[in-house]
Amino acid sequence: MSATNIESKASLTIVSAKTSSLGEILEILARDGGVIVHDMLSPETVARLRNELDPTSKATSVGPKVDNKNINYFWGEQTKRFTRLAQRSQTFADEVLVHPTLIGVADALLKPNCASYWMNTGQMMIVMPSGAPQYMHRDSDDWPAMCSPSTPICQISCMFALSEFTAENGATRVVPGSHLWSDYKREATESEIAQAVMPLGSAMIYTGKVLHSAGANKTQNEPRYGMHLSYLLGWLTPEEAGCLGVTEERAKTFTKQQQQLLGYRCYDASDLNGGRLWTVDYEDVPTGLGWTQ
Repeated sequence: MSATNIESKASLTIVSAKTSSLGEILEILARDGGVIVHDMLSPETVARLRNELDPTSKATSVGPKVDNKNINYFWGEQTKRFTRLAQRSQTFADEVLVHPTLIGVADALLKPNCASYWMNTGQMMIVMPSGAPQYMHRDSDDWPAMCSPSTPICQISCMFALSEFTAENGATRVVPGSHLWSDYKREATESEIAQAVMPLGSAMIYTGKVLHSAGANKTQNEPRYGMHLSYLLGWLTPEEAGCLGVTEERAKTFTKQQQQLLGYRCYDASDLNGGRLWTVDYEDVPTGLGWTQ
């Protein structure tokens, strides 16, 4: 890897989407479980995303909407979260959901164990001032049987910085190399935790097995605008009911790839001696819903 486009900071390697190859990114992910990628989104793309999503950002209240102390703590009592990003933002659907760098990573790491993958969730995560840090977790904890040192990767995640991520405003905390631990029950020490400090338009790509958490926003008036997108093996149930958050009329305007990622296509592993899942009347979703393909 050339020294011109990669540098180390706080034990997380930094590369550029403009100059680094997919092979370089995959090599770092294999070693560290996470990598910061600069220039994932242009300033103009970020501005369009923010403009399309700001009405919902402003209307969304802080904290979860359930009466559960554990969920309140994990989701953040001073954090705004919402999904349905493909319904709310054309820019998300066209430039984030099918981002070529993320598709390349997902093809390489997920396709060996599935016929196709789909969106696990797309979320805005706005950590407001005085927001407390999350506890350390692995995203693949949602599927306990798939979250161990011996199981294949089931999920690829990405946190986009739609504002600058700093140590003060809650940049994501990460434990590089924790995906390789032999004991997934052990806790990380402070010296093992790095922060994904990165400029607007950058992103941190990481696997579902690496320990991480949102940081604490210690500022007085600086929300941290993060956007999460993750992909999941097509034979697992995702966190977000993607197709329920996008209307049929809107889904009809999307490409087949976008529809697949959002759950508007079935999972068809028949060519791999597997089954067809997520069907309607045993047809692919568009046909089962009466669409003209």
